[in-house]
Amino acid sequence: MKNKTTTLHNIFCLVIAITITFISVCRSTPVYGSEPPSRLYAKYSALIDASNGRVLFEKNGYEKAANASTTKIMTCLLALELGAPEDIVTVSAYAASMPDVQLNITKGEQYHLIDLLYSLMLQSHNDSAVTIAEYIAEKYLSSGKVYTEAAKRTQEESLELVRIFAGAMNLRAKSLGCNDTHFITPNGLDASDDEGFHSTTAVDLARIMAECIRNETFLKIAGTQSHSFTNVSGRTTRSVHNTNAFLNMMDGVIAGKTGFTGDAGYCYVCAFERDGRKFVSVVLACGWPNNKTYKWKDTRKLLEYANSSYFNTEVFTPVDNYRDVSVSNGITSSISTYIPDSLVLLTSENDVINTTYDLPECIDAPIAAGDIVGKVNIFINDTLYTQLPIYSKTSVSRIDFLYCLRNAVNTFTLQIN
Repeated sequence: MKNKTTTLHNIFCLVIAITITFISVCRSTPVYGSEPPSRLYAKYSALIDASNGRVLFEKNGYEKAANASTTKIMTCLLALELGAPEDIVTVSAYAASMPDVQLNITKGEQYHLIDLLYSLMLQSHNDSAVTIAEYIAEKYLSSGKVYTEAAKRTQEESLELVRIFAGAMNLRAKSLGCNDTHFITPNGLDASDDEGFHSTTAVDLARIMAECIRNETFLKIAGTQSHSFTNVSGRTTRSVHNTNAFLNMMDGVIAGKTGFTGDAGYCYVCAFERDGRKFVSVVLACGWPNNKTYKWKDTRKLLEYANSSYFNTEVFTPVDNYRDVSVSNGITSSISTYIPDSLVLLTSENDVINTTYDLPECIDAPIAAGDIVGKVNIFINDTLYTQLPIYSKTSVSRIDFLYCLRNAVNTFTLQIN
């Protein structure tokens, strides 16, 4: 009986040990999951690594499309970068005339900029967007030109200020590498001009959102469920509530912006963070009425794919001693080299990483320690992702007349001695 009990005890302990080991391995080793989404309602979509903008998945992601109120993330970003939260903003007649969705502000009313940004992001108010755009353009972008005060401003002046702000939006987009974006309005209402129609691409919009979530105030605004405020006079109290339902539909969502117009259809841009990994997903033209929930379904597919398929991988580790390189016309014949940089990326099990090295066989002197003498090319799926510099470890002076003279003198002195 005692031997039987001992045997059962040993088996129980063994099972526990195996279970603990299995759990430990699972926690430390990525478990790759689903295949890329194959059936999406959205006509245009993208998924990127928010830390570096690398495109992980796209469907017509580089094609221009109307993007409705997702435009407002750029309006918010510019206002946060250029303005101050407590700036006092006055409403113009043109701004107050914007179509729904509205905060229903009136000409001459004054608000703090930060409160209008909550209105902009939480309930997507079109009148708040134009009020913000006019204010930022006049105060920070107009190069000293004087405009009529907002309460008495003509529509022509308002339109000019909106054009100035839209120009700044497009420049900011280009600074992020978004070269296929053309913003005309700060609120995303369908519009066109001599350069085209109000549009972006799913990839461009994802990269704009990736920049937005680097701004702590943007994140705070986008993640707020409700916000109450008054106008500057204190006579009117307003409350806005977040219409981004996806904030409560999936753990890890940190920001998002919905949009809809007749041209754009339903649109949604979403930022997601889990286990130190950040992703941004975009769906554009994702159904029209009565298909309002398609954008949530597509976004969930994209983010579940991201979460189950992409994990941090050390793609390149530093090399303290790479290889020696010959030196011509130098006082020494070679230098040693090193590669100090490392590279960690979100990769999937399907990503193929290749590395090549560009380093000449011989380098002409002079060379200083720390000079870049070559590069490491890192390819992901046959596309060049980045290049890391290869540095010289040592300095080599060039052979010149003084060097030759010193050598001749030293040789002559040795011969005399």
